[in-house]
Amino acid sequence: MQKGKYGLYLWFYAALAFILAILGQTLLCGLLLGFVIIAERDEWLTRQVIQAFCLCFFNAIVNVVLGIFDPLERIPLVGNAFSVIFGIISGVISLLILIFAIVALVNVCRGKEAGVPLAKQFAHRAYGIVEQKVYTNMSQQ
Repeated sequence: MQKGKYGLYLWFYAALAFILAILGQTLLCGLLLGFVIIAERDEWLTRQVIQAFCLCFFNAIVNVVLGIFDPLERIPLVGNAFSVIFGIISGVISLLILIFAIVALVNVCRGKEAGVPLAKQFAHRAYGIVEQKVYTNMSQQ
């Protein structure tokens, strides 16, 4: 395990970022991302914290979008239906984020890539890493 400039293991920052993602602390995760980019300057660590920040940011966006539709819950008779539908949507998304964050937390504690779907591609693009696709030529004879 590699230590950072301040004597802490690099996986600790990544684990902290995913814990903040589980707790829904978007601002603190963003501040940690800024610290990692400016102070530590480690590519692997920055990619992991970007993935955690993407989870936080996605959760915040979903909460804002669902919050826009809160007035629909005040409509008599159909308000309960809207409340149930929005509650189910919010619950499923929160559960998915929790599962992705826990799996990523276990991976970064082992020193591996977090591998959060979609956030991984975004983090790689931020560093200009392009995954080469391998095509096999299946000629028919």
